[in-house]
Amino acid sequence: MAENVEELFTQFEEYLTRSGLASTTIVNYLADLRTFARWYADVKRAASSMLELTPDDMREYRRHMQTNEGWTPATINRRLQAVRKFYTFAVETGLARSNPASEVRLIAMPETNSPRALDPEEAASLLEAVQGGRPSLVRRDYAIIQLLLQTGIKLGELTSLRLSDVQLLDDGQGVLLVGGGDGNRGRQIPLDASACAALRDYLEVRPLLRLGSVQASDGADTSTGLSTSSLFLSQGGGCISRRTVQRLVSVYAKAAGLEDVSAHVLRHTFAASTLADTEDISLVSRLLGHRCLETTAKYLNS
Repeated sequence: MAENVEELFTQFEEYLTRSGLASTTIVNYLADLRTFARWYADVKRAASSMLELTPDDMREYRRHMQTNEGWTPATINRRLQAVRKFYTFAVETGLARSNPASEVRLIAMPETNSPRALDPEEAASLLEAVQGGRPSLVRRDYAIIQLLLQTGIKLGELTSLRLSDVQLLDDGQGVLLVGGGDGNRGRQIPLDASACAALRDYLEVRPLLRLGSVQASDGADTSTGLSTSSLFLSQGGGCISRRTVQRLVSVYAKAAGLEDVSAHVLRHTFAASTLADTEDISLVSRLLGHRCLETTAKYLNS
């Protein structure tokens, strides 16, 4: 190759590291990019710079993967996403004038039995149903449904959230820390205005302690042993259970006239909508807490 591809790879790796991607995701990106670079070297024979390829070149690469390699649609899409990410880096750093991969469509995935995702109207109906729930629990339940829809966190991650995991900013935005503790840095998920508003409303009425109990320095309720630093509390004052959250999702879905809705469906809704909005599978992977892009590709299409 006429240009120093290894130097480009090094710069790209540094860019991905600064973006906060998991090490396994970075390794996968680089491996997929090397596959692309080998094709470029073989087909183009350094006739043009890798930084000056066109959308037609990208379509040629896609056809090559489909016809010559016989890779699955999920693998082809993942590799196209890696190339797209590389050219995003190249444009942002001034190495390229445009991203030729951004105009190339991904391969349509075959129909599967994957968990369904709510469309915007169904999501709105679900949230409206929560507003008609039990008055004493409306703010809590509304905040729970908003978080599940807007962050895609797992059921166990939601019930494990602590008050300190929520950062609400003055500009109406916020950040949710998921999976932290025990030496684990966890991951940060941005909160939009609707999720922040729901959390603020809930925190105004969230009980600090059970009546008649005393809070210890570690946040434990000394009269019951229940944690009072948990973000979402049960009616009894302890940490809300997974079963309770699953039940309230089902109750509100039924009230909204929706079928086959669970906390996992809300997670899948977040993943599908985020991918549709950004076309960035690495972002979806990071927000979901997956360790590699292959896991995310399978999750979205299995």
